Amino acid sequence: MPASAMSAEAVAAPTARSWLDRAEAGLGRIEETLAIGLVVAIAVLVNLQVVARYLFHAPFIWPEEVTKLMLVWLAFLATAAVSRRGADMAVTTFTDMMPPGLRRAVAVLRDVVLTGLYLLVAWEARRLVEALSGMTLVATDWPVSLLVWPLLLGSLLLALHAAARLVREAGA
Repeated sequence: MPASAMSAEAVAAPTARSWLDRAEAGLGRIEETLAIGLVVAIAVLVNLQVVARYLFHAPFIWPEEVTKLMLVWLAFLATAAVSRRGADMAVTTFTDMMPPGLRRAVAVLRDVVLTGLYLLVAWEARRLVEALSGMTLVATDWPVSLLVWPLLLGSLLLALHAAARLVREAGA
């Protein structure tokens, strides 16, 4: 169909909701890609340590510390990715028995509370990052705050996903 024959609706600018959906999907792909990369890196690092220790009798000092750090990052990135997909654990026994209108109101209330809670956790994580400045990890001499940054980032991502659900609920 020629461009001149397209309707006004077809060429209208994307709505805020469709923009939000695309942005959140893109962010989700980044979260999932980073999580997969961390799983692969952890597997490589653990196997490298096993080979170095048992084949060459010369273990490295740093892999355990780096692996723990990657596991913390993985936990918070994966939590955000799972939440975005709506695959997080929930007990829905009572909400499933509610009429649709009340169920929707409870879902909105849940997302309002979760958004606020995640923002509060992010705020406190930021304070903890500041409090830990200057401290370093033993084996790598990296900043201890690297263990807290995933909490801050993960909380912000979770807040964003909960807020995006609110926007979708408002438009539904």
